[in-house]
Amino acid sequence: MNTRLPTVTVRGLSFVDADRTELNELLRERLQSGNQTVIFTPNAKIGADALRNARLHALLCRADLLLPDGAGVLLASRYHADHPLRHRLPGIEAGETVLNLAAELGLPVYFFGGEAGIAEKAAAHWQKRLPTLIVAGSHHGYVTTEQERNGVLQDIRQSGARVLLVCLGFPAQEEWIDQNRAALPSVRLFLGLGGSFDVWAGKLHRAPRVFRALRMEWLWRMLRQPRRFSQLPSMLRYVFGRQN
Repeated sequence: MNTRLPTVTVRGLSFVDADRTELNELLRERLQSGNQTVIFTPNAKIGADALRNARLHALLCRADLLLPDGAGVLLASRYHADHPLRHRLPGIEAGETVLNLAAELGLPVYFFGGEAGIAEKAAAHWQKRLPTLIVAGSHHGYVTTEQERNGVLQDIRQSGARVLLVCLGFPAQEEWIDQNRAALPSVRLFLGLGGSFDVWAGKLHRAPRVFRALRMEWLWRMLRQPRRFSQLPSMLRYVFGRQN
């Protein structure tokens, strides 16, 4: 079986058009096949950056799957696609799906990113929730020297990880995955997850369910972190601006 999910192209990026159940079945198949899969999760801000920067656009296009993280991408699809995306697939929820599959299939997971101690706390959180989850290892994301970068790669290789979660923020995590996937042939799935480790570690909290149900998680994040309001103009141009 070779499942292919439909996609919708929104302002030059082709997003998976599926719900979480459909995504779960596709990822199960890909994890069991042993083929490498790279997943990025652009939101409206990332989409806007890709519109202005050809290098970032090309970087995102090299992923195997792009998931629509955020209501802004869904809204943009109403104005800039042949038909709108049906579902939002937040990165943090895709991470939950992947971790549940990894626990079920016995695939070791490596957590890479965040401040010192955050990856370890995120891994411990999931080991508590999923006792069968195999944590291959973890490492913080503040890696600056060539020696440190090589050390992280060696640690991931030696850990036996088959799933690698990377939380370095955009575009650092996408660039790291793109540059290093060939050096990690035993890793079956790479997933860039932004600030998800901070949530799982208890440092940050997701928006309340009512905000998520109304597709206004972006507003909650802005209210909690007012510096994000500076991103609003570019997000609005991405959603409502003219098609290039």
